Amino acid sequence: MAKSVCIIGAGIGGLTAGALLANAGFNVTVLEKASTVGGSAGFYIRKGRMFPTGATVAFGLEEGGLLRELLNEAGVHLPAECLSHPMDVILPDRKISIFQRTEYWEEELQRIFFEHPGDVLRFWRELHKIGEMVQVVSASGISLPIKKLYDLGSFPNLALRRPFSMLGLARYAVSTVEDLLKKHKLEHYLPFRQFLDAQLLDAAQTDASEAALLPSSLALTIYRNGSFAIEKGLGQISSSLAERIVELGGRVELVSPVKKVEYCKSENKWKVESRKCSGAFDLIINNSGISFGKGTSHSEGDEFSWGAFRVDSIVSGKDQRNLPFAYQIMPQGEQEAFHGPIYATLQDSRDASGLTIEDEMILTISVHTDSSVWASFGKEEYRQRKEQLAARLLHEVDRITPIKTRLQKAEAGTPITYQKFVGKSEVGGFPLNIRNSILKPKSFRTSLPGFYLAGEQVFPGPGTLSSALSGRNAARAIIKEH
Repeated sequence: MAKSVCIIGAGIGGLTAGALLANAGFNVTVLEKASTVGGSAGFYIRKGRMFPTGATVAFGLEEGGLLRELLNEAGVHLPAECLSHPMDVILPDRKISIFQRTEYWEEELQRIFFEHPGDVLRFWRELHKIGEMVQVVSASGISLPIKKLYDLGSFPNLALRRPFSMLGLARYAVSTVEDLLKKHKLEHYLPFRQFLDAQLLDAAQTDASEAALLPSSLALTIYRNGSFAIEKGLGQISSSLAERIVELGGRVELVSPVKKVEYCKSENKWKVESRKCSGAFDLIINNSGISFGKGTSHSEGDEFSWGAFRVDSIVSGKDQRNLPFAYQIMPQGEQEAFHGPIYATLQDSRDASGLTIEDEMILTISVHTDSSVWASFGKEEYRQRKEQLAARLLHEVDRITPIKTRLQKAEAGTPITYQKFVGKSEVGGFPLNIRNSILKPKSFRTSLPGFYLAGEQVFPGPGTLSSALSGRNAARAIIKEH
């Protein structure tokens, strides 16, 4: 008889695991608190419009790319458009355009960072070489920490084929991005540091001084492999994975928050109670990031994770450039209520069925913030701070691209909003520092029998692609062992 698996949370990590397990013959049930699938790579419907919950572009969808191969294995085939110029990074004194083509990108680096063009180019070329090797290692299917032989994937064969490359990569194992800056005498070059920090806070949840070089090298250079837009939005990946699970005989229950998870020793089963589904399961994958008791989530520790403040808005008119398009803005002035760059994305406006609405765009703005600060406010101070920060973010974006006069509506959300609708106030996983990514990476395994983890809190870390890989790692272990 096929083993049963309950996946808590329909983020892309859980859905990837679910589709792979259903494909392998397991009975899969996915329980999701929200009314749509996808988590941070999904969408929600508000007043007849479709808004992204987080990410709007995907990486790894090129032919042979990590995410493309995973989706193929799961039986999901989605066309994707490669974006040649997906983003501008706005610093206090200059603007850097991110290009996919290497020659355009290297020209941009030298033009914008004209004070030290040679050093910046040498830094980036070395970073790119490291990133290429990290991509090759990631494609081998390795999963840290290594507990079983299959966690190595095909890495032993890779090491035998390319021993010098692997030894070269090992030299950077405990290096930070800061160390590479120092090597190229760029550690005091403020504009370049600001650019790196803007990119890293979004991709690695920390800045150049602490970001581990190996994962960061791939995060910073992956645009050369392509960033991709999906018709009807990035949430279509999650929707397609959910449809695949159902097609293979599984269940995906929405608006079904899990209330209780308990292990029954006499039956060797996990008893799960949710709003729409209660039952006993052989195995659990917790993709929600929420704790259901000791050992059920990495969130039980005291390690800091960022919360998010966001503004979702509708803007009249169409931008001249291709959509989606993103801005990373290093704000001017004080940052008391938030940290680091403002991340703003413009994309086509769509109705609840996914049809494009003419002469209208969706603008989402998000920024890192400390969740505990918002929890400390009284009702009136909370309302005032929320209004003030929303206005500040809209003002910062309006400096770059005029939107205030075209603004039809805007709604803000704080970490308290995330707690209400998602069940947790922190989003984005843990910082990719040396400890979390190299020395003590967070495993998909737990000490509990038949209980696994997936999502941004476990190796490889934050981001849509990394979350999908974490789901693959958990599914592989279950298939191998059960």
